[in-house]
Amino acid sequence: MKIPPYWVKKSHEMKDAHGQSHSITASGWSFVSPAEAAKEAAARAGRIFNRLLGGERPDHYEYHDMPVKEEILEEIFDGEERIAVITRNRYGASVLNCSQVLFVDVDFPKAESAGFLEWLRSLFFGRSIAEKKEDPVQKAIASVKEWSRLNPDYAFRLYRTKEGLRLLFTGKLFVPASEETEKILKDLNADPLYQVLTRKQACFRARLTSKPWRCGSPKPPSAFPWEDEAREREYRSWQEIYRQKDEGFRICDFIGEFGKKGVLSQAKKVMEIHDRAVRLTGTAPLA
Repeated sequence: MKIPPYWVKKSHEMKDAHGQSHSITASGWSFVSPAEAAKEAAARAGRIFNRLLGGERPDHYEYHDMPVKEEILEEIFDGEERIAVITRNRYGASVLNCSQVLFVDVDFPKAESAGFLEWLRSLFFGRSIAEKKEDPVQKAIASVKEWSRLNPDYAFRLYRTKEGLRLLFTGKLFVPASEETEKILKDLNADPLYQVLTRKQACFRARLTSKPWRCGSPKPPSAFPWEDEAREREYRSWQEIYRQKDEGFRICDFIGEFGKKGVLSQAKKVMEIHDRAVRLTGTAPLA
């Protein structure tokens, strides 16, 4: 998992060929120390500056060109082996990052909006608009079940999220950058960006708490790493508001288990943490 524990954000003044000054802000990371992270931040600022001079947009490459830039909340071990890390993502939600336990999120296809003609059809054929809107959900579940029928050796748990499905594979461990993983993600129509980040960041991710805009929380005032203590204090105040709002929602409903029976030790530990964090047994709305 490419999740460095040390991050530093720095602003650097640089001059272009015409002598004009520009302020470039960049984040640097390290697995060793904050000092090394600060050094990397300065080096990245220089690289960003040079790319800007060359006409590139920073957001075109920066997100894919770096490890996971998130605050580490908890490390999870199976014996002496670190198997997962819980982080806080850019909009404040907690995320479970696993080195070998595979998660796949599948978005529901967008349902067509129901118009006047659909309303008329519902009068004559007795089929409600609500039932039509549920079709994408049932189609997505049926597609996953068909994939499982064709691939019975893969054991997994299936969940419903607010806007899709989530698979947690329990009978086998996976390498994020392997051809096998890539094929599974493609066959299940996982989000293309998730497929890229899985390979580049060498981990599998699953969101554990609400998206702020779904639970009635404001968005965070800033993002990790913070430039100074004042920004961090402001963020911590927001974090408490978000925590209280999030308590009224869940992330997943459990649908069922598929494939061969049996759960590996790593997968069992991840499953228990996941199911508890997403409030699987509750009755609150999904967010």
